[in-house]
Amino acid sequence: MSIADKIFIENCRDILENGIWDTDYPVRPKWEDGTPAHTVKKFCLVNRYDLTKEFPIITLRKTNYKAAIDELLWIWQKKSNNVNDLGSHIWDSWADESGSIGKAYGYQLGIKHKYKEGEFDQVDRIIYDLKNNPTSRRIMSNIYNHADLNEMNLYPARTA
Repeated sequence: MSIADKIFIENCRDILENGIWDTDYPVRPKWEDGTPAHTVKKFCLVNRYDLTKEFPIITLRKTNYKAAIDELLWIWQKKSNNVNDLGSHIWDSWADESGSIGKAYGYQLGIKHKYKEGEFDQVDRIIYDLKNNPTSRRIMSNIYNHADLNEMNLYPARTA
């Protein structure tokens, strides 16, 4: 069992014992029988890993690595918001008839911005900064753009 597995189990116990259920709210996900699939959550859990000991990978449950990598490349490399560019069908229920999820995820990363060094999208800016100013504390991205939320079929769940 990896260190990441142990931390995952501890987090699950903590969430189940101290988390907050959303049973008083309407939720989008449904079980196969149509009943609401409520969840329990706890905010502000932070995991820290010593990469000199091991790479933090959870081995307790099956992970579809091919689909996970495809999704990462769909967002970060293709900078796409169209599910037709994705190998899996996990995003299909949020797509419109053309396959778009609106101005979400990859779309946000592909928007060009002007800087004194030139015009970059978020990904290209991160790469530029890593090459030219690797010690900067300001290297980050944000796909949660409040101005575009009304045009997203699915709000981003996290930023990276």
